[in-house]
Amino acid sequence: MNPSNDVHVAVRGLTLALGEGDRRRTVLQGVDIDVAHGQAFGLVGESGSGKTTVLRCLAGQYRHWQGTVQIGGQALAGQGRRLSIWGSGPDLAHARRVQMVFQDPYGSLHPRHTVHTALAEPLRVHRMGDVDDRIDQVLAQVGLPNAFRHRYPHQLSGGQRQRVAIARALVLQPSLLLLDEPTSALDVSVQAEVLNLLSDLRVRHGLTYLLVSHDLGVVAHLCDRLAVMQQGAIVETLSTDALCAGSAKHPYTRTLVASSEA
Repeated sequence: MNPSNDVHVAVRGLTLALGEGDRRRTVLQGVDIDVAHGQAFGLVGESGSGKTTVLRCLAGQYRHWQGTVQIGGQALAGQGRRLSIWGSGPDLAHARRVQMVFQDPYGSLHPRHTVHTALAEPLRVHRMGDVDDRIDQVLAQVGLPNAFRHRYPHQLSGGQRQRVAIARALVLQPSLLLLDEPTSALDVSVQAEVLNLLSDLRVRHGLTYLLVSHDLGVVAHLCDRLAVMQQGAIVETLSTDALCAGSAKHPYTRTLVASSEA
């Protein structure tokens, strides 16, 4: 990893509408977010609140938003073609710095590709050498034996598949990871292992995280600060310590806390 690559995420007035004509609806309404370099920041809210849509804008999967997004002082264009997951041409630098870990590890891994193929493909797209060595290193970082490189997704447990998905995001040595419900598809017994892994990786490699979750326990475990989203807008931003101390002010935030404790 490259911890010297300072990444501060600054989002101002992020607004996005989807659909055409009568079906057009605004899904993000003036979202403001600040994530300091090396920080883990959570976005929480019920399904449909716009959390994952924010990640997709930062990943470049949506490009027709309005507002400003800066990552490490570099502006991300809000219009134009969609970025690929690994990037091409002028998008290569963005893909190297920003990678996404998806909710369903089985769905995000090709069923006919071995772990080696899944990890080698982005390296080849970005013309990064020492493929075998890089794969050895990233497997070790996520706690998988080197022998796993020859396995297919169906030969792995859910937790192992998510470790491979994390390894695939890390293999390009990004500075910012976008985490879309990274433990929600896992058994409860495995969730803590993956969260501890993510926490350790952030400290060891100076990574910055933007985590989406509906689970306040997950956010409290991993994040320093969080923003609460409702109907495409942020209604409250506070520290995790303040959340755990019962200092939330917005009624919707208090409702989420009460639901999580029920």
